[in-house]
Amino acid sequence: MRFLRDYGVGLGAFLGVLGLILTSIVPEKRSYGLTIAAFGLLLLVAGAVLDRVRIAAALRGRAARAAGASVGYTLTVVAVVILANFLAGRHNRRFDLTENHEFSLSEQTLKVLESLPREVAITSFSRETDPGRQKLQDLLSEYGYRSRKLTVKYIDPDKNPGEVRRYNVTELGTIVMESGKQETRITTSDEEALTNALIKVTSDKERILYATTGHGEHDLADTGRDGLSALKSALEKQAYVVKPLVLNQGVPADASAVLIAGPRKPFLEAEVKMVGDYLDRGGRLFLMQDPDADPGFSDVLAKYGAAVRKDVVIDKVSQLFGGDARIPMVPGDGYDRVHPITKNFDYQTIYPMASSIDLKQPAPAGVTTTALAHTSELSWGETSQEEFRSGRIQMNDGVDTRGPITVGAALERKSATEAEASKPEGGASKPAGSGGDSRIVLFGDADFAGNNYVNSGGNGDLALNGIAWLVEQGELISIRPRNSTPRIAILSPAQVFYYFWTIVAVAPIAIALSGVVIWWRRKRL
Repeated sequence: MRFLRDYGVGLGAFLGVLGLILTSIVPEKRSYGLTIAAFGLLLLVAGAVLDRVRIAAALRGRAARAAGASVGYTLTVVAVVILANFLAGRHNRRFDLTENHEFSLSEQTLKVLESLPREVAITSFSRETDPGRQKLQDLLSEYGYRSRKLTVKYIDPDKNPGEVRRYNVTELGTIVMESGKQETRITTSDEEALTNALIKVTSDKERILYATTGHGEHDLADTGRDGLSALKSALEKQAYVVKPLVLNQGVPADASAVLIAGPRKPFLEAEVKMVGDYLDRGGRLFLMQDPDADPGFSDVLAKYGAAVRKDVVIDKVSQLFGGDARIPMVPGDGYDRVHPITKNFDYQTIYPMASSIDLKQPAPAGVTTTALAHTSELSWGETSQEEFRSGRIQMNDGVDTRGPITVGAALERKSATEAEASKPEGGASKPAGSGGDSRIVLFGDADFAGNNYVNSGGNGDLALNGIAWLVEQGELISIRPRNSTPRIAILSPAQVFYYFWTIVAVAPIAIALSGVVIWWRRKRL
């Protein structure tokens, strides 16, 4: 009894806490943990009853009151921490303070996740010890945080060979995405690959982009500097089907849009009529026209209040940055902030040898014209071929077009139904053409989307945004995922010496000496 009176309270509290810890750590041994906790509670109660006189006296003492105050303070702090965690859980906010927001999802990924039409099941086949497994889990957890329509499952091929056979997986690191009747597979686990796979697996309608051939256009299969193979690859990653088009029987009925990329020879009159008829039926056209080339679409563009001038854009800002004045640059603030293509676009783009675009004001009835991208005020459209060839180029008022210069434009013509619905009271003239709801994206340069420049600044993003707007894929109009840039700090020997002594040596020694001084002073009190 004496042992129980002297040690029952302490031993009982210890066993009670130990039992609760075992219950939480080893759930499958819950009964053992609860038994230990119950036995500890009995010891605590028995010890308190047998030693009640001493406990009562201790509770009435000064030390007990001080201890009670300390306990009260502790409980208050614990309550505040619990409340803060509760509020943080209910109102979750994340902040990415890195320069390029490397730990945040891109604008395109967020749009795709917000617009998912149905549930998507993601199955990753990788070992638990694979070096990229944790990075993939972190990335997919961010995807899951943004959309509840994602279900993620991780399968270790060594532990689940049956699942490997069922999915017919032959390569470690394969990620299978399933949605409805669609399925796609990838072996790269970065954000770009995952987002493009989501686009593919949730796209029910095939988007076909036809690119004209036979007039000296930039070739989508050409991997050289003037080719468009990089643009084609980016389009195919986003589930576009890119096909060549020979305009002998018109534009196919399944065309989502037509691409004309810098033709060097004029189209036949019959071919121009085919493109015009396609637009009148509600077609979509992405036209890139280089300087010194006239493909013959002047009359078609005139219906939309646009024209490509016969000049070359000269930009002194490019020269100030050490570049060529004949390669104009559109700065981050040189874009229209209303149109969907460039609403949130702030990357600079460059246009090697570009012509300026003239947008007529007012626009034809039923037509909306938007200057998407324009150069700075230090630019102009040079019309003199002699000055251009001699290299002694200067701005001539009354002859040349003073900047800012439009190098990219979006043209939209409403259908007859839309125009009638939006027509103001009192009547208005019918839209041009035969009533097709058509769209055109026009650039005075094709090289900006070529392999040599498509990855410069935002060139590729701007081209892809234009095509996405043409086919009305709003979730694809955005800034696409980019690879993270490694940050490497190279220190000189003097900097290494300084940081070693200030951080590695002096700081720890100073902290240690401060501790010794404080201890010595307290000891002497």
